[in-house]
Amino acid sequence: MYPQYLRFLISSMIEIHSLSKTQRLLQNSRNEYQWYIFIFFYVKNNFVFQSMGSFLGRPNLIMYCAPEPGSIDENSKYTIDVQFLIDRALHIMQKGSETPIYATNSLEKLALGLQQIRGPPAKKVKMLSKIGQEEIFALWEDDMLRVAKWFTYFDEFQRLPSKLQLDMLKGVWNVFGRLERIASTAIARQQNICGQSVLMSTVNEDHVMCDIKNLEVDLSWCSRYTFEQLKFFDSTDHEKQLDLLVQAILNLKPTDVELSYMLCQLCLHQVGKKYQGEILEVTDRFQDVLSDNLHDYYTNRQNLSNYSLRVTNMMKINNTIEQCIYRDKVKSDLFRVFDVFYVKCSHPDLFLNA
Repeated sequence: MYPQYLRFLISSMIEIHSLSKTQRLLQNSRNEYQWYIFIFFYVKNNFVFQSMGSFLGRPNLIMYCAPEPGSIDENSKYTIDVQFLIDRALHIMQKGSETPIYATNSLEKLALGLQQIRGPPAKKVKMLSKIGQEEIFALWEDDMLRVAKWFTYFDEFQRLPSKLQLDMLKGVWNVFGRLERIASTAIARQQNICGQSVLMSTVNEDHVMCDIKNLEVDLSWCSRYTFEQLKFFDSTDHEKQLDLLVQAILNLKPTDVELSYMLCQLCLHQVGKKYQGEILEVTDRFQDVLSDNLHDYYTNRQNLSNYSLRVTNMMKINNTIEQCIYRDKVKSDLFRVFDVFYVKCSHPDLFLNA
């Protein structure tokens, strides 16, 4: 009598692969030793064993770390309190623009506001080789406060109730920076300030740049995993993506009015999709106003009657950035499933994309 598990293994192999020749061979065999030899060589030559990661359906990196549903203790995480940042942003929006600005329409006024928040041309640029907690917090603060200031140049936005203004700001602050940084990088490349794979940004009114190919990212303050380990969740070639977007901006050479329209369209579309309801109605109304302003700019300021190709190229850039935003949303969802971060935010909606 052959061992039961061997019988099961052999019968399974025969049934799955329909090995009639193998079946005749085994039926004629009466030597248990021959059975073992046969099974060893058959499995060795015909089966590729799954890795533990494939077998369990979890990547090797986090195989033993992904928690069971409902087992995450949110109380064990420490909270990043950003209320002070929201209060500062709200104060900026309530205060309004620094000086009265007279422009033909809202879009041209936003273009002037964009010049204001960018500040004077960079005389000195700092190169970042490492980004950690301090730098990330500074980027968050700068992005939110700059968007709050920029919106003070948007008359229609200023007429909204404070709560609605704040809700919209929460939904757009991290979208605005994506396009604005790419545009700033394109300008810097045009002026030979930086080369490929280098991204420009602003932190506390200082111009900074970093080489994303050689940048060291320290996540020890918020995660048990390193930045290199978390690349498992991300197959995007960020260097190539950055170069494609920067080159598209360089080819387009948008004016401040066109860039302001692109920023508004990207931000308003994202926040409307995220919140729906009243905010969606508001963003649709704003986009109608700004589209009319852009038409007026082309026909009356630029004497350009056929501008459809420029608008198409502008929207191609925005659509590419929206695809990046969506990929980041999927990645963030995976991070939550695997409980990658041991911090939580006092206002989690600040970091939720549409």
